[in-house]
Amino acid sequence: MGVYHLMGLGRSVGTVIGPLTYLAHRYNRWNADDRRFFDRSGEVRQRQAGERVGDIQALVLFTTREVLNGTALPYKYADNLPGQIPPGAENVRGVLEKPMKEVLRTLLCREWPAISGEREKGTIFWCEVDRRNIRVTYERVVRVVAALAGVGGQGKEMWVNLTGGNNVINFALELAAMLSGNVARLYYVQAENEDAEKCVRYTAEDGYWVDLPVMPLALGRLRQTIIQILNDHGSTSEEKLYSRLKNEYYDLSRGLTSEETLRNEYLTPMRKQGLIAKDKDGYIVGPQWELIRPYQELLQEARAAGLTIEDLARQEPWRNWLEEERVALGR
Repeated sequence: MGVYHLMGLGRSVGTVIGPLTYLAHRYNRWNADDRRFFDRSGEVRQRQAGERVGDIQALVLFTTREVLNGTALPYKYADNLPGQIPPGAENVRGVLEKPMKEVLRTLLCREWPAISGEREKGTIFWCEVDRRNIRVTYERVVRVVAALAGVGGQGKEMWVNLTGGNNVINFALELAAMLSGNVARLYYVQAENEDAEKCVRYTAEDGYWVDLPVMPLALGRLRQTIIQILNDHGSTSEEKLYSRLKNEYYDLSRGLTSEETLRNEYLTPMRKQGLIAKDKDGYIVGPQWELIRPYQELLQEARAAGLTIEDLARQEPWRNWLEEERVALGR
């Protein structure tokens, strides 16, 4: 099983090709550090057998209609060798005459085979988003994440790249990773200077790849139940909340041995997070949950749909913004 890379895409092809070539370099070198870099990927049996893991199965690119239809052409790039900045890179300016899809397709056919896991074809999912609308963008991102997470017994392995696209796209990707708990890796790639930013491939190994923490916001079932009780019944005292949990949600509350346990292990941490708050009569839903609620509901809706990403690309209304493309990988 290969990795699905989710990333925003603006007008720079290097935001896609750069990390791909960096990963291919480490995948093929496969020294002790590289094995540790990829050691969370693949299946246990693969790692136990010493097989290489971390190959790229598919790319999911979140971008705008203008990039997809060729109205916004890609920027020119320096065609560098991996790990190098070529002379004259500082003079690269302007845009290319070909649309992004065509330019990326050509580059991917050349670069992807080095980390394709012997696949003859790679899959690109082109996902149209609105870079000025966080809700629409998040809804589409989270549908993709839920679709990939729901495939098979363990789902697909997802890595999220926060380098390309704009702030709206990257915030949606990061929020989906935090709320879902289904993203294996969050990362960013950075160029050492402006000349390096114009290069299509990675320009230096040191300092290029930055792993970012996935700070989970995914709530356990008991915490969700506490919030639901407060949402349904309004202000509730600690005593009544404990009684309701023990009497109506026995399976969830087996570890609650006293009101003190409920307060120390659940209510106090949830108050600090702003998920709940206190008023004169007891506990109420907090302001932070009101911010999270619409995004959590969209995630639950996406999960309930039970669709694969291929389903999304084929069915109305999702196929209006998601397109699947199979790319032949030349060798």
